[in-house]
Amino acid sequence: MTVAEPNGSLRAGLLEDVSLLLAGAPASAAESAHATPGTAVAEVCSELGARIARCWPISDQCEPVAEAELDAEVARAVTQAGRIDLLAVDGAALFDRSLERNGNGHAALRACMDAAWNATRATVNHAFLQTPELGGRVVYLAPAIDAGEHAPAACAGLENLARTLSIEWARYGITTVTIAPGVATAAGEVAALVAYLASPAGAYFSGCLLDLRGAGRA
Repeated sequence: MTVAEPNGSLRAGLLEDVSLLLAGAPASAAESAHATPGTAVAEVCSELGARIARCWPISDQCEPVAEAELDAEVARAVTQAGRIDLLAVDGAALFDRSLERNGNGHAALRACMDAAWNATRATVNHAFLQTPELGGRVVYLAPAIDAGEHAPAACAGLENLARTLSIEWARYGITTVTIAPGVATAAGEVAALVAYLASPAGAYFSGCLLDLRGAGRA
């Protein structure tokens, strides 16, 4: 059986009622030259009609931004977008940028986890809990297993964060998911999965790891 593809105008409006906040790291020159998971998410979701806002939970020096400063940044993003329906935390960029900056895998792991939690906390407080009837969605984009020392630990940490918060915040209608890309997973594949999670069908997923590492493990 052949399934008809949606036409261009329908496809463009699939996420027209969605506002997405992308939390990541300020891009380096190398990252600006090619598609990363975060840039691909912004591109794909914008093409599907979503409104995109951004925040930076770590600084150019790859240190976690002060909580008050990040709170203000997220509050501005909420005002700009009108509301936030989904937070996508680009943990891959947070980890990679920190590792590139200081060459220390342990520090990169710490920066990734601290920034992911701080962005989540700020978004839940300033967006999701302000509209409890709507809830909210959080998606963590983990670094690939070959991204460097402690990358597998960063992935495991983000998975555990999603599983724990899915239980803690279920009563608020907040869902949390982690995506683990494989070595050969393209940024566009991750972005397509985020777009799916931002759609009405994505509400059925919480507390789980969407594991794309099969090809990389073979």
